[in-house]
Amino acid sequence: MQLVDPDFFYVVDINEKGCLRNLFWADAKSRVAYTYFGDVVAIDTTCLTSEYEVPLVLFLGVNHHGQSVLLGCGLLASESVESYTWLFRAWITCILGRPPQTIITDQCSTLQTAVADVFPRASHCLCLSHIMQNVPQKLRGLFEDEAIKVALNRAVYCSLKAEEFEAAWEDIMQRYGIRDHKWLQALYEDRKRWVPVYLKEIFLAGMFPIEPSDVLSSFFEEYLEKQTSLKEFLDNYDQALQTKRQLEALSDLDSKNQSLMLTSRCYLEMQLSKLYTNDIFSMFRREVEAMYSCFCTGHMNVDGPLITYTVKERVKVEGSQVETRAHEVFYNAAEMEVVCICGLFNLRGYLCRHALSVLNQNGIQEIPHQYILSRWRKDIKRTYVLDHSSNSIDIKNPVHRYDNLYKRIVQVVEEGRKSQDRYKTAVQALDEILNKLCLVDNHQCSL
Repeated sequence: MQLVDPDFFYVVDINEKGCLRNLFWADAKSRVAYTYFGDVVAIDTTCLTSEYEVPLVLFLGVNHHGQSVLLGCGLLASESVESYTWLFRAWITCILGRPPQTIITDQCSTLQTAVADVFPRASHCLCLSHIMQNVPQKLRGLFEDEAIKVALNRAVYCSLKAEEFEAAWEDIMQRYGIRDHKWLQALYEDRKRWVPVYLKEIFLAGMFPIEPSDVLSSFFEEYLEKQTSLKEFLDNYDQALQTKRQLEALSDLDSKNQSLMLTSRCYLEMQLSKLYTNDIFSMFRREVEAMYSCFCTGHMNVDGPLITYTVKERVKVEGSQVETRAHEVFYNAAEMEVVCICGLFNLRGYLCRHALSVLNQNGIQEIPHQYILSRWRKDIKRTYVLDHSSNSIDIKNPVHRYDNLYKRIVQVVEEGRKSQDRYKTAVQALDEILNKLCLVDNHQCSL
């Protein structure tokens, strides 16, 4: 792979007997994709925790179409803190020491320990969909387990304020007498890492599910099952990766050549239809449509330039029931800032129906520039070519040194093979370099 792609990166971990223990790799496109979409990264360990034949760990981001993008792969011998720490440090070296702002992982104590060690400044969230998928199994055997599940769903997905969630959780524990349930106790202790109401200040780029219907699919879903062998997976790896990248290329063409139909006369909708890719605009358009079912009831209070609005929305709940929910929206006309208590902008990366309703109420015809994210735009040219500038190389890091030298040697080989004269020049130059390096070693030994 590295012969075909000089920017292909890999690190091998070998045990004391010389046998392969852990492995990390990433090709050039994955490494460059990180520079565009590395703000939020999910570390998928499903293959390890679910005991697949292939002990695969994936580093995943989300691109400008909302599609999963591969940022690196690993094979691990065990689910130990040491193995995870080794893998994370290998990935950090690959991405030139620039860690993501936010990391999403499964609920695993060894994984959390390794993340805290290698990424101490990153916001660490636990995957909500994995947790909620485990609820039926963990509650099985409890009296009224179905009723508990429904109450938990409502507490997790419908709470707009932390105190609402706290009150709902306490009510569940008391009503069903499950305060001593160890799994639920551990969940509650970690609540600020997985309950949406606590994550509104963290940018999550749509990678964190906030509705029961949000389901995360596996990146290699059609190519990797529990019984798939390592050889079979590696044989299909290139095809799987190319299929994903072709989907991104096709989405690029669609966004460039075909504009989605506008569903309203709202200029806010027209504005983003010209800027965002079709997939992201389609998500935003649903917020514009829902804006007309919201009722902005004027302002509740005024604190200097900050005005707090109440926006009411009728929403469907269990079954066919409908209820009205009130959302606080904070608006600062001087700074053109609008923040909704639902937190959708940070959670998904575009303004919610409630914030749009307040902008519309105030006669604002354009979305303020700070709420138009470059990561969703279709007019940005993204070239998947690595930057080889010297300032991106950490010469104190032996893996960086190896990676950079390898790329330069491959360039020499490519030039040297073109003719006999070039070949002789390349061989002569390489001999001179080796002689100089030997002289350096001899000098250091004499010292």
